Amino acid sequence: MEAQQLLIAFSGIAVSTVLAHVAVRLSMSLARRLNLLGRDVHKPGNVMVPKIGGLGMAVSYSVTLMLLSPRADALTLTLLASPILSAAIGLSEDFRELNPVLKPVLLALPGLVVIALGTYDPHPLIPFVGRARLTVVYPVLLVVAYSVVSNAVNSIDVVNGSLALFSIPIVALSIPVSLALGAPAPVLVAEASLLGSLLGFFVYNRYPARTFGGNVGSNLVSAAMVSFAVLGGFEVFLLVALLPAILNEAVVIASMGGLKSGKEVVKRPVLVIGGLIRDNPDLSAPLTIVRMLSTRGPVNESRVARDIGILSLLSSSLAVVTMLFAWRA
Repeated sequence: MEAQQLLIAFSGIAVSTVLAHVAVRLSMSLARRLNLLGRDVHKPGNVMVPKIGGLGMAVSYSVTLMLLSPRADALTLTLLASPILSAAIGLSEDFRELNPVLKPVLLALPGLVVIALGTYDPHPLIPFVGRARLTVVYPVLLVVAYSVVSNAVNSIDVVNGSLALFSIPIVALSIPVSLALGAPAPVLVAEASLLGSLLGFFVYNRYPARTFGGNVGSNLVSAAMVSFAVLGGFEVFLLVALLPAILNEAVVIASMGGLKSGKEVVKRPVLVIGGLIRDNPDLSAPLTIVRMLSTRGPVNESRVARDIGILSLLSSSLAVVTMLFAWRA
């Protein structure tokens, strides 16, 4: 059975990688036709790039999931509906910016899908405790989780390649965690589908980026990861793995004095000088992960993306260790 599951996983990665490679190119063409372009702010000049490459990821993820899922059931529907709903909310924001207060509320809606379909288990595995009974509070935490993780992952998607380099270690390591826990087959298929989609997307998003993921991309990835963790029963793994993104979002909000639109930020957290990124010496500028990674001196954008990927790999590895303690409880 395990050999069959591994075959399904590798097949899902291969299929979704190929599909993403094609679908992302099509989404880039669509973005140009609709004039959905975003300025690559960490490059000198006025470099404009198609900003809905994540739409291609949404297509490859959903198609691969439907093709390889062993059966059409509530679990598969959850793994499809929640991420696609989140991606749709992100796509609407790529067309028109959402109110910064309304946005977290909308991003919580995918959690209601999970609750409505009843595909969650309110007994998460916690280190040194074992299975906790959170029958009342779990649904509330579930809805909040979708919103928090979406904003956190979006805050990481700030330089060329950072969305993929941050997400790939988390999704890749979630596969062996799912196998070890005996997670349902649809979860494994969905993880493989997202991993392949990220790999195909990275070809176009790595430095120098030919497309951005957009809110549609970051929302898809974040909602999918939460869905994997909830349906697979490894919520603690995801929480630890996402610590760099969650802490970054918390610091950004605190330094900005609350939830604000990017257009409300007057001072940029970093400066671009000679094509290199350096932190803004103005102490009143927002504090972000990119600013922190550039405090030692000017760095190129690819170096920042690589460092974000290394942080993710470290936190994801720590998450695996945390799960080992959880299993022993």
